[in-house]
Amino acid sequence: MISVIIIQYNNHHLTRNAIGSFLKYHKNNFEIILVDNNSTDSEATKFAKEFPDLKIIQCEKNLGFGAANNLAAQKSSGDILLFLNNDVIIISEFIKGIEDEFYKDSSIGIIGPKLLNQDKSLQLSSGKLPSISIEFFDKILYSAVDKKNKFALNYINRKYLEKEEKEWVTGAALFITKKLFWELNGFDESFFMYFEDKDLCARAISKGKKVLYSPESSLIHLRGGSFNGPNQKFLIQKYRESQLLYYQKHKSKLEQMLLKIYLKLFRKLN
Repeated sequence: MISVIIIQYNNHHLTRNAIGSFLKYHKNNFEIILVDNNSTDSEATKFAKEFPDLKIIQCEKNLGFGAANNLAAQKSSGDILLFLNNDVIIISEFIKGIEDEFYKDSSIGIIGPKLLNQDKSLQLSSGKLPSISIEFFDKILYSAVDKKNKFALNYINRKYLEKEEKEWVTGAALFITKKLFWELNGFDESFFMYFEDKDLCARAISKGKKVLYSPESSLIHLRGGSFNGPNQKFLIQKYRESQLLYYQKHKSKLEQMLLKIYLKLFRKLN
């Protein structure tokens, strides 16, 4: 069985759409656990009536992404966990094929499906683990893709066409066996949000497990749809904190220093 874990902080309309679209295409062999990260209104409690089989965990404070997912995983019954953002829209049945992948190859620890933008164009959702050079290249590529540069679009359409072993897949839709998840002690709660997915993938690889990108399954990710304007300063701060923490955990002293210099030069670090 698969335990689908969704975290929300306000924006309940997104959560409702995510759960509703999931239930449209999936009828059995799953449970859905919703963690409300101390939203500022009471809308979360209404989900119980609308989705009677939904398990709801109400937090007394905002635990952050990783800690909230860990809490839900502790309450889960499935042998496979699916961490799913609340700003996704399911467009077809997509869990059965991925579940089969785990059972066919025990060396696979994590799987990420293909993500699409709202216009059905391809979204970048996997790749190589962060380094100064990789992040620099990705930043250029992401910018070119967002600007609909035809060379960048052709490049990613070719790159994301086939099933392939990757170094990370996004936490927006991340499958992992529960056994491996707890062998890794779950998400590192030092990351409030951002980079916790890459950190988890890095630790899975260090255990000899594969991280797989599986384009046979796809869903729409609204990308940032769960955050509104007033949160931007807070989100940027958390992104930089998590980026620095990731480098402290996984990169050399030299790369840590280069990252800090880069962030200072471009005034991205206070």
